[in-house]
Amino acid sequence: MDVSLDWRKRARGVLLGLALGAGVAACGEDLESGAACPVLCPGQNLAVFDTTFEAVSFDTSVTGIPGFGTEASMYLAHRGDTLDVRGVLRYDTLPSTFVKSSADSTITRLDSAYLLFQVNPTATRVRGSVRIDLFDVDTTEADTVNAVVASLFRPDRLIGGTTFDSAQVKDSIKVFLDNAKLLAKVTGKQRLRIGVRATSALGTEVDLGSIEGGQTTVLHFDPAPEDTAIKALSVTPTSATPPNDAVLSGDFLDYTIVVKAPAPPTGNVFSVGGLPNRRAFLRFEVPSRILDSSTVLRASLIFTQQPNRSIGARDTMAIVPELSLAGEDVTDLTRAALLLGGFAFDTLKIAPGDSGTRVMEVATAVRQWASASTATIKQQRAIVLRSTREATSPFEVYISSREAPAALRPRLRVNYALRSSFGIP
Repeated sequence: MDVSLDWRKRARGVLLGLALGAGVAACGEDLESGAACPVLCPGQNLAVFDTTFEAVSFDTSVTGIPGFGTEASMYLAHRGDTLDVRGVLRYDTLPSTFVKSSADSTITRLDSAYLLFQVNPTATRVRGSVRIDLFDVDTTEADTVNAVVASLFRPDRLIGGTTFDSAQVKDSIKVFLDNAKLLAKVTGKQRLRIGVRATSALGTEVDLGSIEGGQTTVLHFDPAPEDTAIKALSVTPTSATPPNDAVLSGDFLDYTIVVKAPAPPTGNVFSVGGLPNRRAFLRFEVPSRILDSSTVLRASLIFTQQPNRSIGARDTMAIVPELSLAGEDVTDLTRAALLLGGFAFDTLKIAPGDSGTRVMEVATAVRQWASASTATIKQQRAIVLRSTREATSPFEVYISSREAPAALRPRLRVNYALRSSFGIP
């Protein structure tokens, strides 16, 4: 008997058995790909459907995000008569003494007073030179009203300022205060509330650090100029008002005010970005045949961009879609636009001045709606579109709403397959 021949026969038998076993195992998988299954399991072709429809039942722009005083930075901007954004800092508690020879000494002189700002270079655009001026904006009037605070940025209230060229506005900058005017605040035990304004002949955007962004603006001054052994004092922002409300008074430590900005769009349009910042809130109605008995393979939000040529028409901005986690009982749109899933499932770079059809991938949201359809607490089927530079850019994208002519309305395109049970025929 030929032993080698017998071995080869046995080997072929083993390989054939493995191949058959693999085929049976493949037919037992819950496959969603229609390409492989018909070969392994004849008669079980997977039907894939593609449909585009007007799924948006409600859309609008939501303002007030981020909330007052919660901005991640202090964004200053000046573009002639088109855009004017300023900042305010509060130092409601100023030191009136310093330590000398282990004892407290009263401050009677001071020198080298300045504010140290951190600069966020990504959102800062300076051409030529920029002037940053400081104003005394303390008042007994209603200083929670933008118009009241804006009226205090005037020459007779100027208390400091510094001019920088474009190369100097990086990492951090020192803006100097008038020593005599600061001393009057210190000796009089008065609060110091500073308005910050940037101006430039060529237009400018300067993005400075804020407390919420982890970059506190610190006031420095030398309380004893004649004694080199005494170190300069460093003062961080404090706010004594509103009283008995630590959260709200914390929002007033540093904040921005929009003095002038382009008007929001009108007509059958909603928008994303701009100043004050706007988020788009879109609520959807998706047929039950897609959510309850199908596997969503792909989903795309298709919308029509309208041109906005007010500011930075040719610059680009990025908008992202996020899932709103708000339940159906949440009727406050601002709150619903704040309760987000925590991650963006697509990013679209876009120039505000462009127009045409745009597409964003939103399959993550549609699958979440499907999985939550049987939950006890019903979640709104909503998506929020937001700018990645909220409150730090005037760029704003206009989008045709569901009230626009039919050809321009937002649509949802879904690629899905009916759920099937796979197995051995």
